[in-house]
Amino acid sequence: MKRACDEWQAVRKGGLAKRVIAALVAVAMLGGLGYATASTAVAQDDTTQQQAQQTEQSAKTTSESQDEKTSDSEATSKKAATDETSADGSAENTNTTDADAGVEAQNGADETAVQAANEQAATPVADGGSPESGSLLLDESFKNSTFGESGSWTAKGNACLTAATSGELRCTNTQGSSGIQGADGKGYLQLTDNSGTKKAAVLYDQPVISKSGLHVTFDYYMYGNGYYEGNTGDGISFFLTDGAATLDQTGPEGAALGYATNDEDGTGKAARVEGVKQAVLGIGLDRFGNFSTQHAAGTTARVTGGDDCTQSGTNAGNSVTVRGAGKIDVDGKWNNGYCIVASRTVSSGLGTGTATKDENDNNGKSVDITIDPVTDDSATTQHLTVKIAGEIIIDTNIDRLPDSVKFGFSASTGAAYQVQLIRGLKVYSVNKLSGLDLVKSVNKDTYPDADSHTFNVGDKVPYTFVVRNSGNTTLNNVAVNDPNITNVSCGTDTLAANQQTTCSGTLTLTEDMVDSEGHFTNTATASGTDDEGNAVNSPQASVTIKAIKPLGPPEKHKRIKKNSDKTYTVNVDVTGAANSTTITSTQSVDFTLVLDVSSSMSDEMDSDQGSIKKMTALKSAVNNFLGEAAEINAQPGSKLIRVGLVKFAGKESSKVGDETYTEGRFVYNYSQIVSPLTADMSDLENKVSALRSSGATRADLGFKHASTVMRDARSDAKQVVIFFTDGTPTKVDNFDADVADDAIAYANSMKDNGVIVYSIGVFDSANPASTESRENQFMHAVSSNYPNATTYTDRGEGSNAGYYKAATNASDLNSIFEEIRKSETTTHGFTNVSIEDTLSEYVELSDKNYTVTAKDANGHKVTLKENSDYTLTYDESAKKFTVVFQNMLQDGVTYTLSYNVKPTQKAYDEYALNDGYDGTVGDADTDLDGGATSSGKPGFHSNESACLAYTANNVAHACSDNPYPHPVIQVESSTLTIEKQWEGNGNKPESVTVDVKCGDKVYKTVTLKADKDGEWTADVVIPAGEEKTYTVTETNLSPSWKPSYCYRLYGWDIPKEGNAVTIPESPSWTSATVIITNSSISVASLPLTGGTTDRQWLLIGGGIAGMAMLMIGAAGIWRGKKRLV
Repeated sequence: MKRACDEWQAVRKGGLAKRVIAALVAVAMLGGLGYATASTAVAQDDTTQQQAQQTEQSAKTTSESQDEKTSDSEATSKKAATDETSADGSAENTNTTDADAGVEAQNGADETAVQAANEQAATPVADGGSPESGSLLLDESFKNSTFGESGSWTAKGNACLTAATSGELRCTNTQGSSGIQGADGKGYLQLTDNSGTKKAAVLYDQPVISKSGLHVTFDYYMYGNGYYEGNTGDGISFFLTDGAATLDQTGPEGAALGYATNDEDGTGKAARVEGVKQAVLGIGLDRFGNFSTQHAAGTTARVTGGDDCTQSGTNAGNSVTVRGAGKIDVDGKWNNGYCIVASRTVSSGLGTGTATKDENDNNGKSVDITIDPVTDDSATTQHLTVKIAGEIIIDTNIDRLPDSVKFGFSASTGAAYQVQLIRGLKVYSVNKLSGLDLVKSVNKDTYPDADSHTFNVGDKVPYTFVVRNSGNTTLNNVAVNDPNITNVSCGTDTLAANQQTTCSGTLTLTEDMVDSEGHFTNTATASGTDDEGNAVNSPQASVTIKAIKPLGPPEKHKRIKKNSDKTYTVNVDVTGAANSTTITSTQSVDFTLVLDVSSSMSDEMDSDQGSIKKMTALKSAVNNFLGEAAEINAQPGSKLIRVGLVKFAGKESSKVGDETYTEGRFVYNYSQIVSPLTADMSDLENKVSALRSSGATRADLGFKHASTVMRDARSDAKQVVIFFTDGTPTKVDNFDADVADDAIAYANSMKDNGVIVYSIGVFDSANPASTESRENQFMHAVSSNYPNATTYTDRGEGSNAGYYKAATNASDLNSIFEEIRKSETTTHGFTNVSIEDTLSEYVELSDKNYTVTAKDANGHKVTLKENSDYTLTYDESAKKFTVVFQNMLQDGVTYTLSYNVKPTQKAYDEYALNDGYDGTVGDADTDLDGGATSSGKPGFHSNESACLAYTANNVAHACSDNPYPHPVIQVESSTLTIEKQWEGNGNKPESVTVDVKCGDKVYKTVTLKADKDGEWTADVVIPAGEEKTYTVTETNLSPSWKPSYCYRLYGWDIPKEGNAVTIPESPSWTSATVIITNSSISVASLPLTGGTTDRQWLLIGGGIAGMAMLMIGAAGIWRGKKRLV
């Protein structure tokens, strides 16, 4: 009645209302209820104080100190003085909905009254007298037979409306409440009647804008005459959940008051029951006393709230206890959080008088909850005040609420009895909302962990929008304007005054949306038009999500520099990188550790403290690994890591545990699952510490059990197996091919399902750079180095990609486990990095001084340890370097493979033969500092191919997709000069032909002719490089000329006889000269007339001489005859 009077007063502001109130106060005072006057005075003082603390914050009343000791009857008197009554005594229908308000405005209700109702400038609150300054968000009296917004409320359990006489909301359990049933307009929300084992809840599944603060008031009733060990029922909770998620789940009854998670026996025999999902705040009117403590009184078995809560609280009945937000556990259930924030006993008790059919019944007690607006956008807390019957009970800070919330009531009786009722719920904002308001959130049905979730580029991010018309006119063409979402859809585009609608839209996250700090802030506005066509716009609403900005390819270079000795230094480098998101962003991982507990694990290995047993070193490394995982799990927003544990040695056991068996006088370890996947790292550390060494090395059984454990891995988590052994796979003591291949088969099956498998060896011959021994072949084959291996000899395609690791001492072993943990639980930067560099046919190593070094961004040396930080191999037959970095590349550190090469003879030969490089030039940026022989310069490629493999952002990048550039080298050639000299006066030909042979093959044929100066010379380009002998021979020689040969090296050498000259080995230019001297053959000198040739002259001369001889002979004969005569 008082509510109706006050609203009528707010509209009219006339003297009649004042007179009525004065009359009521007079009547109260005459009746001995002078509390009204005192309450009003206190309220005025409190209002002044609160206004000084917060602008536009609703006034609050406080009780005098003597009120703290008032009895239930005195509290009832207070309630009577502050109860809402109407000036005219008529019943008020308080089931006014948003839709009703809009309809009234549209149907032409009195404009002044509508404006007053919408602005709520002078509407009193339940605890008396102060005007509301905010906007009315919900008014539900629970007095009628249906909810005001029937589609928004859900009744669960025994919840009912006492005014209902039929249907699902009719109360069927009415012990102790039968007298209030069936009175429409005068009813209550009944949560439980006065009978045992009852539970109930009502849920309001509509988002309420909370960013401007909330002021919630209602009346409650708790009474009954049933007893359980002298106590009454459990009590009532009022709770808030995130407005971006569906509210359809209540928590367990009893100690949890329908809000918190609860484990009734605490022993694990009975499953823990989830709390309210997406819960952000729970306020318990804890009549019995269990909600106010983490462990119930008298036992530590029952646990209320998550195991992660640290505040135990005190068991106190008749207390008001505030619990914080719920959290998801490793299994995705709401079993963590709900921890106690504040708790205080209500000295006057929480019990009330008995409810009646009076629509203005004042036998209950008022609850007044104020959550202040956030002070600024960066605020992480808000202030909470809870009053019971005007007395401040809770005054504390709470975690900041989401910008919109949903809420509910829950109650239970347990083994006791208690009627529990609610009436007169009103929800206001503390500060008045804008005419058109907007709240934007990530949809938490899709991403329950949206506040801490780290999104990846390419993810589809769903958003929900609450658009509310808090003005006093209908808005048309209502829409959400989001620059990144083009498909925002809303339930309606018309909003009456005090109506709201929910919209949704999805965007695909792109790389350019993510800032350098790993965040994406998306801002939207809402708009509409009033009946006159005027534009109405909301303030901006923003949501910031965490996102991983993908790392691009690593910065890498291949550069070259020519040395003074004609060799070349080649540097192949890669630089680590990371950003803030990749350093801090963790990811869900399910690990299974498969540990060798064979007898040889009692052998010793080196450590910083001298020799220790391998088992001791393993336990230390594994427990450090588990400790780091526990720290990650404890970090707010971190994705949980779970770890399973398998041991292997001898026979198989299907039981979970750490058992042994006896054969003869000896005790051996079973191969068995020690622990399934769990997030309890402390328990795992204890189990690891208890491991003993004894038995064989049944690696096959280890992988078999690992397969079983990984069947329970989360589908959205990375799955990793770490296999550790110190010896050969065997049933006894020698390498057993069956054991090895069976282990590989189990490993292959897991790899086919996306499991990453690491192998760690601490046996003497363990060497990830080798595949020569059977043990190393096996370790490679089970690991992810060879994804398709079927046996240790048939490994398929693969390489040493860093998944097989070896340790020779305890420190290395600890580092290996740590690096695996870092690589697989966080996306720091570049992991699984390897360099492959194959030399070209034009170069070869000039020495074996190849190294891997590292420097930070300031040029300071970073120490690297071979086989711990990296492995480096060179395959001489393939002329191929392979560098595998065992750890993540450190941010800003440049890792460099450096080696020296020299040109091959092929380079010299081809250069000399082709007189150049056939158009080949060096790629850009391939010169080391101080060099200028490669970039854009002609030469031969120094490498056939070079590439980089790496993993970033959980994506593996193949080596072939990331080639290095090609530097070039240059070579020089030597010169063989051929000179032709003539001696004698013979007739010289126009040209002569000379063959230059290298060995038995003609290297080049040269034609010599006289130049303008009469010189016969030719230069032959010959390769530099190795020592070679060249033979020079003139062909088609004239019979009239006789050749002779001599040679000299360099220009200053003394000529030596012969036509074969040996050019010494040299990468530099060398010269040699071969001189051919042609001497003419001697004949009678005859005039060379008429063009007679030399042969003709010879024939003529011979003929004349012959004739002369004949004539001489004939004359002699004639003389002799004459004497005879």
